[in-house]
Amino acid sequence: MTLKASQSPSKITFLDLWRQFIPLSLSDVAMACGDPMMTAALAHLPNPRMNLAGVGIAKALAIFFESPIIMILHASNALAPTMRSRRALWRFTLLAGGGLSALLLLLTLPFIFAMLGGTILGIPAQLQQTVRIVLTLMILWPFAIAWRRYFQGLLIHAGHSQAVALGSIARLVIVAIVLLVGFALKVSGAVLAGTALMAGVILEALVVTLAARRLGATRPPLPIDSESNLPTNLKSVWKFYWPLASSMLVVWGGRAVLVGIIARAQDADIALAAWPAAWGLVLVIANATRMVQQVIIKNRGQVSDRELIVFALSVGTICSLLLLLGSTTPLGLIVVESFVGNDSGLVEGIRPVLLLCGFVPLLVAAQNATQGFLVGSGQTGGVIRASWIGTIILLLVAFLGVQFGAQGAIAAARAMIVALTIEVSFLGFNLRRSA
Repeated sequence: MTLKASQSPSKITFLDLWRQFIPLSLSDVAMACGDPMMTAALAHLPNPRMNLAGVGIAKALAIFFESPIIMILHASNALAPTMRSRRALWRFTLLAGGGLSALLLLLTLPFIFAMLGGTILGIPAQLQQTVRIVLTLMILWPFAIAWRRYFQGLLIHAGHSQAVALGSIARLVIVAIVLLVGFALKVSGAVLAGTALMAGVILEALVVTLAARRLGATRPPLPIDSESNLPTNLKSVWKFYWPLASSMLVVWGGRAVLVGIIARAQDADIALAAWPAAWGLVLVIANATRMVQQVIIKNRGQVSDRELIVFALSVGTICSLLLLLGSTTPLGLIVVESFVGNDSGLVEGIRPVLLLCGFVPLLVAAQNATQGFLVGSGQTGGVIRASWIGTIILLLVAFLGVQFGAQGAIAAARAMIVALTIEVSFLGFNLRRSA
């Protein structure tokens, strides 16, 4: 399937790529900043370790249910050139988002949660109630995410990346307000976390929807020569989208299982709190690179592949340098301590994870760049195969690390690095083979 539309010749410079990328990157950074803010609030409420661990587990499970519709953004950007494709994807978005929220509702039922959470994932008994409260408050999470990402894709395709950034900033502001008010009122950590997360994503969905309508991103696009090559009904959209959805399902399913592996580490009590706190800080920087994929999808055919690759690697290198500076300098230690309070055990559990993950942003940039080339050319099958390989390696390395006595958070960090490296290598192999 060929997804490139015919376009009039234009000269897009390296600087133009950065101009497109920065607002999109800010949207992901703003979204990622919510996690450290949440960590800071929970760390200063009663029972910080229990709240951090419980909310970390709940969010991992919620994102697993969200994972099949994460790639709606990519599909919306790629299928935006025709109105029939947009309508088919919109119907698919509503069905998928609604169905996943219904499944999340089922998970929160006590007898189902006791079986899946306690028996299969090994969530400690003292954390199960906290996890279930957060998940109950987040039932509409998949539906809101699907809705939001559909309109974000239209905005990116129409060249309104600033509106995407504005939506994410609005989300961050409302999360901060909810956390501040809840902290002042001494609201339960589980209730505060679930409420803040849902308030943020719902407001962001409303902001990008209104922006798409106001800026004309929802207007019928101009006819293009390759319209017949784009999916135009639910069946063809499903055929195009399923490899993307399943790749995210595999990735985030693996992340949820990773929690179960960490729960079986010798230092599970500290590791279950240290890993989500440390990974949340890593993602503040690493998520800044993810939107290179959207820039590549939008500009391939107008900019040489070589220049797009150089652009992606430049983004990843800069972000990795920032993370390394943050994890090796006195200022970085101050930042970590400000988020987790005076819990010295938690600080010592987080610092080595940050150092180990210094090159994660570069790997994430390379991962998203190679995915962008494959998605932009309609070759989504390579994405799912790479996701399977990366996830299997992630879980295997983490399991072996825990079995050989490694600290849970360290085992998870090492596993993440090895898995990302192998996944990027496999994506690059698929890209070269399809060239």
